[in-house]
Amino acid sequence: MLISFLIMLPFVALAGFLLGGLVELAALRLPSSEPFLAPPSCPRCGSLRSRWSWLLPRPCPTCGSIPRSQLTLQLLTALTLVLVWLRFFTEPLAVLRVSLFALLLLLIARIDWAHHLIYLVTIVPALVLTLLLALVASLRIFLLAVTGMVGAAALFAVFYWLGWLLYRRAALGSGDILLAALIGAMMGVLRVLPTLLLGMVFAALAAISLLVLRRAGRMTYLPYGSFLAAGTVVGLLLWGPA
Repeated sequence: MLISFLIMLPFVALAGFLLGGLVELAALRLPSSEPFLAPPSCPRCGSLRSRWSWLLPRPCPTCGSIPRSQLTLQLLTALTLVLVWLRFFTEPLAVLRVSLFALLLLLIARIDWAHHLIYLVTIVPALVLTLLLALVASLRIFLLAVTGMVGAAALFAVFYWLGWLLYRRAALGSGDILLAALIGAMMGVLRVLPTLLLGMVFAALAAISLLVLRRAGRMTYLPYGSFLAAGTVVGLLLWGPA
């Protein structure tokens, strides 16, 4: 068991690195409506790069710049899947569920970070997949997931309307309500509240840091969905899925 566990670690890391490239590709292609497999362009000079540079980032042949956001996401994805393997390697279904959840959350977080949007095309398929995997696990887990989904969505709907009442504008977007529903389905009703709280703490710490450093004001937009997604990844690693 120990030998197979250690042998698999580098393969899990490599798979995470390559999948991170696909997450970055999807995060850039979905908002732009460009063909998914079109040759990527350099973010600095705009020149075309190799078609396979999404999997193995290379310096731009024209300006020599390195796609840092892509490399960062690939390394983060590799680290995340390694941690998933370390945490759940004795439970194959949990490894599958948490790995897929983490990849979906990283995609949602990357899009929200770059474009300040949460797309239905990412949330709806992720929600359907999450509920199907919960049903495969057991009927009890499915019911926990459904209850968590409804409860989290209702809670964030209340936050949404409170924002309108207090600030006369939306403090949260409708996409944040859908993301909360997805998080509730992933974590289940028993674990969704501490998970959401974790994401809120991450967002609050980021906001305070930006204010202290004077890099943002009170009305500066914060990609709230990215912090909720990050908190959920940590919650999955700490407490496991529903």
